[in-house]
Amino acid sequence: MKTVGIVCEYNPFHNGHAHQIELLRQNGFELVVCAMSGNFTQRGELAIADKYTRAESAVRCGADIVVELPFPFSSFSAEGFSRAGVHILSSLGVDTLSFGSESADLTLLSRAADAACSDEFISAYSKADKGVGAARAYFDTLSRFVEGDLSPLSNDILGISYLSAIKDLGVKMDVFPIKREGASYNERTLSDTENPSATALRGAVKDNESGFFSISSSSMPKEALTALQAAQNEGKAPVFSDGIGKEIISFFSLLTPAEIISRAISRSGGGDFVAEDGCGIVDRLCNATKNTRGLNEFLKKAYNSRYTDARINRVALFALLGVSNRFSKAVPEYTTLLAASEKGRTHLAKIRKSSAFPIITKPADAPDGCLTKILRASDALYARAMSDDIQTDHFLKKHPFLSQ
Repeated sequence: MKTVGIVCEYNPFHNGHAHQIELLRQNGFELVVCAMSGNFTQRGELAIADKYTRAESAVRCGADIVVELPFPFSSFSAEGFSRAGVHILSSLGVDTLSFGSESADLTLLSRAADAACSDEFISAYSKADKGVGAARAYFDTLSRFVEGDLSPLSNDILGISYLSAIKDLGVKMDVFPIKREGASYNERTLSDTENPSATALRGAVKDNESGFFSISSSSMPKEALTALQAAQNEGKAPVFSDGIGKEIISFFSLLTPAEIISRAISRSGGGDFVAEDGCGIVDRLCNATKNTRGLNEFLKKAYNSRYTDARINRVALFALLGVSNRFSKAVPEYTTLLAASEKGRTHLAKIRKSSAFPIITKPADAPDGCLTKILRASDALYARAMSDDIQTDHFLKKHPFLSQ
């Protein structure tokens, strides 16, 4: 059976995601496996709906298996995010990886991935001027090593990282890029109602008191929208990072940078500094708490041109939840099943017999260790942002969505 994997966020699931799955089916892939971010996204923000609701949306719209790409890996930059996703999918027996791409030029992306893994590039990047920002410096350097029009667009960045991860991990996996159509990844205006970006959809939901009920069924598959609206009716969605603003500001107000770093090293079982920091971002965040009245103001004080806003968001989250750089080069020790079709459950039964990689069905059964401790803390934090009526152990009691 031809299996294909997708590393995703589905924040939320929209027409572009459904189109990708449909194209994969048309190209002969019989089983679609998704490694989906849990409750926190790569930008260091809370997902707009919880992981089980988003996973249900995906299975109702054609995916066969959705497992969790757990925090903190779900919130790492492209390298760590991609490495964790590829590791999970390969452990589940997936033989092809598919991803959306602005260029869909596999030859160019492969050359870029090879260059990014070379000692020459690593040396050149270490000496590059980071005054323009780490991300810009990375691609300015990489473009010197690659023949062709290499463009630092969001999906191509991840595409290069996926290819690098496949090579670095030594897994046997084919690649099937799909050209991204419709609104750009970062488009903030819901101008293209049939092919909107997830960013625009989240903005529309946040700006309208009706939440998901303000979204047209032309912007999202009906099944996905129905699942999200049901979660909203239950008081579980939509969810925004503002919901944990007090916790974040209080945390950085009460501890010194040294105490925050020491705490992260202790909770993570080792390391040297807060993940993705090591350059004074924690200090900036502590200083930003002075005379700050809300999360947006707090983060704006910490932002600067040297680091992307997303990186500062991530460091704030890693510091709060005690994640050190020990996890930066690691991979998840297990994954949690979030949703599955009948065909997906049959495949999982076979994988469990042939693979030593744990697939947890009941979150309470996760193995003891630093990853589980940090993941449970992140889920409890997310539960606080959902509603005052949601208990912090909400996700420990959850079960996967199983379609018939």
